[in-house]
Amino acid sequence: MGSKSSISEIIKFAGTYISVCIGSGFATGQEIMQFFSAHGIVSILSNLICMGLLAYCGSSLLEIGKTQKLRSSNDIFTYLCGNYIGGFFKLFMPIFFFCSFMVMISGAGASINQYYGIDKQIGSIIIGVLALISVLMGMNKVIDILGNIGPIIAIMSVGVGVVTIARNYESLYAVNQILTTIDVTKPVDNWLTTSIIYTGLNLIIATPFLVGVGSTAKKKSSCIWGGIIGGVLFMAAAIALNLGIMSDIENIYITEIPTLYMADKIGPIVGAMFSLMLIAGIYTTAVPLLWTVCTSYFKEKSSKFTGIAIFCTILGIIGGRLPFATLVKLIYPLSGMFGVIILISIFVNKIKNTICGINIKAKGL
Repeated sequence: MGSKSSISEIIKFAGTYISVCIGSGFATGQEIMQFFSAHGIVSILSNLICMGLLAYCGSSLLEIGKTQKLRSSNDIFTYLCGNYIGGFFKLFMPIFFFCSFMVMISGAGASINQYYGIDKQIGSIIIGVLALISVLMGMNKVIDILGNIGPIIAIMSVGVGVVTIARNYESLYAVNQILTTIDVTKPVDNWLTTSIIYTGLNLIIATPFLVGVGSTAKKKSSCIWGGIIGGVLFMAAAIALNLGIMSDIENIYITEIPTLYMADKIGPIVGAMFSLMLIAGIYTTAVPLLWTVCTSYFKEKSSKFTGIAIFCTILGIIGGRLPFATLVKLIYPLSGMFGVIILISIFVNKIKNTICGINIKAKGL
């Protein structure tokens, strides 16, 4: 029974990690195309570096949540970065997370309007209310929900990528040459740097939430393996998408939603299914963002927690009326910068703890 329980917990943690990382950028394929495909075949090395970093950092954050029992998930910033930098993060990040929540609300409204012709405001309200209900259910329910959605999106992404590769694999041999004739946006010019920045982009949103997830763990091993498996599977899906995009880059680079273009090329039913997955991808990021904002101030399931959750949702829906592109332009550059600081802090903290552990053992001897 214990073994089955542990495996179940590992799967849920891995699925939750995948869900938090997926978001709208990954689900649409734009994130993968700009950060990786734009660099050509060498981007596979970037993917593999990201895989290692996200697996290590995910397991570390879940483990911290289990072992440290922080008063609030937001306390992870002072734990990792110290009183000064961490104190700044602790004050600023809830505001940043709320702005990111608005980006998700706006993106959901724009996506639902584009795919189904439903008014943008109605689409924003739908995702906002779903996120609110999920957050009010509590962390354990959120883990159950996200733990199931993330792997489904990842599996569909892999499927779409693999079919696209199978249809256009010969173009992969010439992708580097093709890229010299077209203009694909690159947020970062260097393929190695892009792997670090992309890791940071995912970590900045995932950090406090994964700490909260880790605090619910029954076993420390579940945290370690959940983080490793989640990071590996997430980037495995990214590799499949990256190869799929590169195999048809001449046609895909001009599309606003590469994954939907790829899915539609396979068939209308697959395209319709993937459009739902895109909305689900936005939802899986909106939920942890809202949860993190609320737990930064009040204890989960308290009346004040409920009050701030409702207030933030209403404010997020109102703020989500701003153009999606404008919000992304304001929020995303900060994400990468903050994320890299967190990435470095995780490694420094691990080294310090390892050295301290060696010193304690040495004194004991």
